[in-house]
Amino acid sequence: MSDLATEILALRQWVHIGHHIPGRIRLKFNSAIVAKLARYKTEHTLEQAIQFAPLKRYQLNSDTNSLLLEYDPSVIKPALLDQLFDTDQAQALQACASLIATLSPIYHAGA
Repeated sequence: MSDLATEILALRQWVHIGHHIPGRIRLKFNSAIVAKLARYKTEHTLEQAIQFAPLKRYQLNSDTNSLLLEYDPSVIKPALLDQLFDTDQAQALQACASLIATLSPIYHAGA
């Protein structure tokens, strides 16, 4: 498993899907994740991520502990996002690997 997949899967314990329709997902997070993410420049990372073509827009709401992401559902398959945040670790691992495999070429092409 790659380091990226390990980090993504580790964050699952603090994040769950609040609402999801194809192209738009609201992730709810436990405030304990803030300490975990303190080492990252979260706002800067989100600004960079939005430059990535499959991601269209984000809205971070610290009052409701949620992150709204709008994405291109023809590139990022909605079912993979559902599986990524599913309670089944094996399904989450498979979804994470599929997402990384799908998005890596797009990311590297734009870099």
